[in-house]
Amino acid sequence: MRKKLQKKIYLRIISGKFGSRKIHAFYNKDMRPTTSIIRETLFNWLDPHIIGSNCLDCFSGSGILGIEAISRNASSVVSLENKKKNFLSIKSNLKKLSIQNLKIIYTNTLHWLQKNNFKYDIIFIDPPFHLNLINQTIFFLYTKKYTKKNTLIYIEYSYKNSTIKIPETWILYKKKKSGTTIYSLYINKN
Repeated sequence: MRKKLQKKIYLRIISGKFGSRKIHAFYNKDMRPTTSIIRETLFNWLDPHIIGSNCLDCFSGSGILGIEAISRNASSVVSLENKKKNFLSIKSNLKKLSIQNLKIIYTNTLHWLQKNNFKYDIIFIDPPFHLNLINQTIFFLYTKKYTKKNTLIYIEYSYKNSTIKIPETWILYKKKKSGTTIYSLYINKN
């Protein structure tokens, strides 16, 4: 019996030292890579803060947010991913681009957040929309103190999920809508 071939998708890195290079990922129902239009806006927002930052990508998927951060001179990125094909695809892209300061971890994000503790400068929260993982992720990031004063927290979600619970110390910095996607950037003021 032949294995079903998965569709390969290609994503272009927008800017920085890997600008215009492409990475690959395997399409699956849970992966919805951040579009290039949203990524361009996001990284314009992050531009004054990205150089030398330590970043956490909670739901890596294709790995494009972490790779884009490294391309724009983030000091390091920890990327969490629980789908084996996505994990292996990200590892392949890191090797192809000779990226050594992005650590990809094959793990369940919610379990990992309960066991580790490091304060990050920038955190990306962009899980598969239908799994309703944002509030649990925010809870662990906040209660386990992954943020410090002025940490930036990026959240991407469907407009259908309007019940996101943001801690009082996370102040809305920027927010936009693209189609059915809302994306926002918060800054921790505590």
